[in-house]
Amino acid sequence: MTDDDLIGYALDLLDPPDRRAVERHLLAHPADAAKVERVRAALAPLAADRPPPEPAPGLAIRTLARVAEYVAEHEPRRADPVEPDDDDGPLAAPVGDAVSPRERTRGRPSRRGGPSWLRADVAVAAGIGVLAVGLVTAWVGKTRHDAALASCADNLRVLHAGLDGYSGTHGGRLPQVGDPAHPTAGTFAAALSEAGELPVRFAPRCPAAPVSATPTPVDYAYTLGYHGPDGELRGHERHVEGCADNDLIAVAADYPVAAVAPGGGPVSAHRTGHNVLYLGGNVRFATTATVGVNGDDIFRNDAGRVAAGLHRCDAALGRPADRP
Repeated sequence: MTDDDLIGYALDLLDPPDRRAVERHLLAHPADAAKVERVRAALAPLAADRPPPEPAPGLAIRTLARVAEYVAEHEPRRADPVEPDDDDGPLAAPVGDAVSPRERTRGRPSRRGGPSWLRADVAVAAGIGVLAVGLVTAWVGKTRHDAALASCADNLRVLHAGLDGYSGTHGGRLPQVGDPAHPTAGTFAAALSEAGELPVRFAPRCPAAPVSATPTPVDYAYTLGYHGPDGELRGHERHVEGCADNDLIAVAADYPVAAVAPGGGPVSAHRTGHNVLYLGGNVRFATTATVGVNGDDIFRNDAGRVAAGLHRCDAALGRPADRP
């Protein structure tokens, strides 16, 4: 059994006959079974980037139709009053007639010749209409939000490719901000462009970012670097020594609308959180700011300030206009 077969099995890419053959092999070879489990464990973090499943086509319409069907079957109807006949007196059912008021009035036209609508019918129809409008509006809003979220995440992946290429030609270091040529966090993209590490005409923009009176060419927060033992400002390195998890150091994220939200964290361009790019290249959607190494707040340094980190493991992301 080759490694390709085992990897294909772990990724669920094999045809049913091949999959059964691998399963029989794993039962007889515990070492290969352990190898498959290690592959699955290594791929588990990618699940955070997997988009949510799409609802089945026509689900909203089928739901409304089922509601209408249920109401039609169970909503009690009130019979129209029976008008007396001037010649023969009031109409009466024959003795022993078991016809119900519903049966006597079913299909009976109203006084004006149209269908006899009851208040309950109108209320149900109006409720279904309101529900349909609400479902469509919510679906359109969610679709737009998901599209903006995915676009912002994709742009972060492009930026990571640029950062990785830049570090390869600059001794393993990422672009440093705070010097006269690149004074603010938003100028990191210019440093990547100057080094030829970004695609031509690539715009580091996030569709969910707010429209500002003084717009910047970058819609992402970026690392403000850190202070070394001698107090010198430095840019983060591609490989950091001495940190608990090098790959969990945040280097960029969706642009926060404001520095601090009422609850204490940054206000994100997205309703429920923000995309975060880590040093290892993984992009994750986080609902809180405390998603750095050991629960580090990625938008503030260990002193609680929007400024450069106090040490190399202290990640602090600044908005485009922020300085170290």
